[in-house]
Amino acid sequence: MPIRLSGLSSGMDTESLVKALVSGYNVQKDNLVKARTKLEWKQDAWKTMNTSIYNFYKGRLASARMSKTYNLKKASISNSNIAKVSAASNAVTGSQTLKVTNLAAMGYLTGGQISAKPDKDGSTKITGSTKLSDIKGMDSITGGSLSVAIDGKRTDVYIDKDLNVNQFIAKLKDAGISANFDEGNQRFFVSASKSGKDHDFSITANDADGLKALQSLGLFKKNGKDKEEYNKWASYATNASELAAVKQAEYEKLEVKVEDRAQAYADKYNDAKAVIEGIESDDTWKGLAQAKSDLASEKNTFNTKFSKYKVGDEYDTSKMSESERAEFGAMSKSIAAQESNIKLYEDNTKIVSDSKSYVKLDSDGNAVADPTNTKVKNEVKSENANLKQSISDNLDAKVAYSVQMKAAYDSMQDSEGAVRIKGDDAVIELNGATFTSNTNNFAVNGLTIQVTEKTDTAVTITTEADIDAVYNNIKEFFKEYNTLIMAMDTAYNADSSKGYEPLTSEEKEAMTDDDIEKWEKKIKDALLRKDSTLGGAASAMKTLMNSAIEINGKKYSLASFGIKTQGYFDSGKNEKGVYHIDGDPDDTVSAGNDDKLKAMLASDPDVVIEFFTQLSTKVYDDLGKKMSSTKLSSMYTLYNDKQMATEYSSYNTKIKDKEDYITRMEDYYYKKFTAMETALAKLNQTQTSLSGFFS
Repeated sequence: MPIRLSGLSSGMDTESLVKALVSGYNVQKDNLVKARTKLEWKQDAWKTMNTSIYNFYKGRLASARMSKTYNLKKASISNSNIAKVSAASNAVTGSQTLKVTNLAAMGYLTGGQISAKPDKDGSTKITGSTKLSDIKGMDSITGGSLSVAIDGKRTDVYIDKDLNVNQFIAKLKDAGISANFDEGNQRFFVSASKSGKDHDFSITANDADGLKALQSLGLFKKNGKDKEEYNKWASYATNASELAAVKQAEYEKLEVKVEDRAQAYADKYNDAKAVIEGIESDDTWKGLAQAKSDLASEKNTFNTKFSKYKVGDEYDTSKMSESERAEFGAMSKSIAAQESNIKLYEDNTKIVSDSKSYVKLDSDGNAVADPTNTKVKNEVKSENANLKQSISDNLDAKVAYSVQMKAAYDSMQDSEGAVRIKGDDAVIELNGATFTSNTNNFAVNGLTIQVTEKTDTAVTITTEADIDAVYNNIKEFFKEYNTLIMAMDTAYNADSSKGYEPLTSEEKEAMTDDDIEKWEKKIKDALLRKDSTLGGAASAMKTLMNSAIEINGKKYSLASFGIKTQGYFDSGKNEKGVYHIDGDPDDTVSAGNDDKLKAMLASDPDVVIEFFTQLSTKVYDDLGKKMSSTKLSSMYTLYNDKQMATEYSSYNTKIKDKEDYITRMEDYYYKKFTAMETALAKLNQTQTSLSGFFS
């Protein structure tokens, strides 16, 4: 860039002159910037319009093609205190009888009120930090164990004398039940997390201390699932056949299968063989004897070099030089690797040797499972015999102990004030058939029933077509369609913005913010005016919406259902494509007309459903084609977004080129003026010298 001198010698305003000389180029650049701004605004306008069209297309229009949108039903009940009911489209139309014989309940245990031993201030109040050993009745308990069973999971909870209330609650929660201690009422509250018989819980004692702990903590109550748990194992003491069946079932779960053991030996052999072959495939491996010899040699060298640094069983590396430490580390790793490799080879060689007599070998030397192998069968037979005896001994001991525990359980009094609610299922009879649920909700053949009260006699559920819901769906469809078509027509028929162009920064400085906003709004409102793509899409939608559809040999149009536009001269600006439903109380244009749509829904709903599914499908398919991907537009895009993006990029390039050109021209003119100023300065200097010579 040349030095830009002002007109010191010439007295001319150089900058103003240069600015004037390149002003034409600046105007060209400003026009490009304005065109780019206008294109950017048009992109934004199209994005907004396209979003509205796409949302209608994928939402209300897509749904309108489905018969289930119109095949809606409603259900009512003769006594709403008994249940709440609703119906899906597949529910059977007509009347059905319902009887509620039981409501679902959640397993719940409200503990009895308890207290602590008096502290130094005489208080017996229990808090979360109170140790269990400080609660009355717990002082003689040295340990104890409880068993929590819920949702098929059983967890032992051990009671330690140093455990506090909060820690005990945490253990119960970890076991799967809800639990807390109410300090205000001095009670434990325990419950299942779900209602229903199968989700009920039990808290039983595994020993005498556990029983005493339950009673002292206010959690001992004989009615409930815990009683079933105590009785279950004790009952086997007098029923040998049932106990034998339990033993057999437990044995069958753990029984070792000959086939599995034979396969395990084959897998073990092949895995070990693969390890050996992997080691032998290494070029450095020369056999086990050579490997041991090499290891002994390296160990000897290592000891010779580093024995002087050995202190006990360790080496003092701090006394080694840097090179010695490096060599020490390398040799240590090498020796360890060799030892590991040799051990791996020896161990797997032994496995192969030991397993060989339990398997068959194929032609490649690989092991194949052999369930007929005598050694395998004898080994499994012996293990299973020991397993069966162990299970029998353990269960016999469990039964004997359970008898003792049941006797202690039966003799123990409930915790005073404790209340137990058993988890239970809801039961209903629908048309005489019985259904159960672990909640109070039922889903039966399209009906959803939420029961709230038991009944002595049956009540009636009536299911029928929900005309109002179908009507509202159609009404919402036209509400969205009308909003969209008005937006499209408003944009297409906008007033011209001829003479209005985006403002430059200099132009904005001369205007108020309000004037700028009005100016730009004038342009933005007209960006899609007479746009052929927009006009074509709106026109196609209007044409299809006005088309006739033949059903059972008869042609129907929207007018057949009392759905019409207002008319060219009667409708407001940009409302000529808007539809009105006769009898719609929310539409002042058509509210006073006879409601043909509701009448048709009541008299011939199948025709209504068929018409609207076909009509919306035609509009959906046509709009989908217009929004399909092309070289100029993306998928689900009505306008040429790709082309506009290319044009925008082109404007950026042109503006950059024009700015560079203006800079070069400014440099050119400044260079000329600088030369002139330099010449004038020399001339003035010469004149000054001559004047001095003649003076």
